[in-house]
Amino acid sequence: MHTLGEITEFIDAKLVGDPSIKINGIASLQHSNSNQLSYIVNDKYKKDLISSQAGVVILNESLLADCPTNALVVNDVYLAFAKISHYFKKQITHQAGIHSSAKINNAKINTTCVIGENVTIGNDSVISPNAIIEDNVTIGDNAYLYPNVTILQGCSIGKNAVISSGAVIGSEGFGNARDDQGHWHTIAHLGNVVIGDNVTIGANTTIDRGTLEDTEIHNGVRIDNLVHIAHNVIVGKDTAIAANTGIAGSTTLGKRCMIGGMVGIVGHLNICDDVIVNAKSTIDKNIKNPGTYTGIMPLMNHKQWQNVGLWLVKLDKIVEYLNIKLKNLKGN
Repeated sequence: MHTLGEITEFIDAKLVGDPSIKINGIASLQHSNSNQLSYIVNDKYKKDLISSQAGVVILNESLLADCPTNALVVNDVYLAFAKISHYFKKQITHQAGIHSSAKINNAKINTTCVIGENVTIGNDSVISPNAIIEDNVTIGDNAYLYPNVTILQGCSIGKNAVISSGAVIGSEGFGNARDDQGHWHTIAHLGNVVIGDNVTIGANTTIDRGTLEDTEIHNGVRIDNLVHIAHNVIVGKDTAIAANTGIAGSTTLGKRCMIGGMVGIVGHLNICDDVIVNAKSTIDKNIKNPGTYTGIMPLMNHKQWQNVGLWLVKLDKIVEYLNIKLKNLKGN
């Protein structure tokens, strides 16, 4: 827990408020309480600022008049947030064996595993050799973790989960802020990963924890090998994602989607239910209508892509035809 006076000094801010107030965590504007810090980067979230219950908000001078609570005024909000986020990041020291506070029920746990403080593992679950399960993790009944799986602090895994070797659940998200000298400052990600029931996760897949809110994988999802799911992504019920796909932060996939191999999905997008994306496509805009899409060139409806493809394979013949026409025109 830190006082506003300490936080103000650490991020070199101007405090408008009471320096003795104590802050015990960070949360979004919508979900923060009077003991938590939040931040706002632009006018897009002004409504959330006005209604926020946060104890203090990091903002710039232009939004100060709209702040209903204590304020930390800075020039670069994102950089200030990056610096202060590490104040509230708990570091875990791994200890071999099963912590005395862990509740393992009748789970089968290999002796080479690390099971942290306040971990709960459901009935009939199997934890294979060299798995690491950090503090405050919950795993449901009948889960099966293959060797070398890592579940980082605070994450939640539903029942009947199957997680293959080398998967990492709850890794740090890729968030960085740049200062005036061009140096990067890493943002500590304080959210978790919440995985529903009947989910399978392939080998060497990585699912990043959320920045403040959670990354969510809903019931029945199927994730192949070597998939990367970034911070704050939401994957809807019964969606399937093939190998080598990358989904950037804060994107939402709907229910029953099918994402082909090597697909790239940029951040902050919304993809509706029942969408099929063909392999190697790039999704760079929202998808509002169910259907099959191909985006090797700019994303378009699949039928439209088929028509474009027909013209692409004929380009050499079209050029030849135009050259003949041009010669004939010059001859005349």
